[in-house]
Amino acid sequence: MILCAVDGSRHTQMALDMVHHALARPGETVGLVHVIDLNRFRPIKGMPQTATRALEKALGVAERHGRDLLDRAGALLTQEGLQVETSLVRGYPAEALTRIAARRKADLIVLGSRGLTDVRSFLLGSVSRHVVMAAPCPVLVVKKRVPAFERIIVGVDGSKRSRSVVKCLLNLPLPDLARITVVSVVPPLPIEAGAGVSDAALLAPVLAPLKKEAGRVADEAAAPIEQAGFEVTTMVLHGNPSHEIVKLAEAKRADLVVVGSRGLTGNSRFLLGSVSDGVVRYAPCTVLVVRR
Repeated sequence: MILCAVDGSRHTQMALDMVHHALARPGETVGLVHVIDLNRFRPIKGMPQTATRALEKALGVAERHGRDLLDRAGALLTQEGLQVETSLVRGYPAEALTRIAARRKADLIVLGSRGLTDVRSFLLGSVSRHVVMAAPCPVLVVKKRVPAFERIIVGVDGSKRSRSVVKCLLNLPLPDLARITVVSVVPPLPIEAGAGVSDAALLAPVLAPLKKEAGRVADEAAAPIEQAGFEVTTMVLHGNPSHEIVKLAEAKRADLVVVGSRGLTGNSRFLLGSVSDGVVRYAPCTVLVVRR
């Protein structure tokens, strides 16, 4: 099942379009979820009774609006031969989405990078970011409209979770002409921060085996992609992994970047303080974060 968040914003309309045109196969089940954000309807201490009643009426209006959004989105997808299930829930958006995804055993969550309740400066510091952090399945954060994922960047690092990135990618209905670049990034060494130009010769013997291993990891990840019949190339880069992946996505005008939620050097406490966080925040295109 694909689970898609619906709130009427431009970015969530992009997410719906992505499900409609690029992700869902005929007959597949799509769950549409609209969350009434209780943060927006929470009474303030000491609020007059008249204001409280007005807030309750506003909540009712929000629910009717939410049902209308779900009905319209559901009608569109049903016309395309998809099975649609809708949910209107009260709660806190990120918590509600992840809870429903777990209960329905969703295969993928799709949401826009910015919804109606998000403030631009806190993009991915609220709903999108928290969903990526807590989701029980891969999450697709949609940033722009594309008819299909034709130019794809896949970041790998050799971890078990990173290897599952390729499997998740190949489960998507990719176009036959998709061009995929598999990249493995060698992070800066701790000693590089204070190293000068004259130290390059000393660093080279240390970096050489790391780059060789990164190349092996990229080749290993690329093998099943090539076997599936797609055009694939590999790259080894050196630098901050999220920065390098984002720069590569910009240079190649990527439609999609795929990364794991945590690499070999990751830690669940710092899950989104590293590679996946940086990529989701700054990539110029849609990002798929694989969490299993």
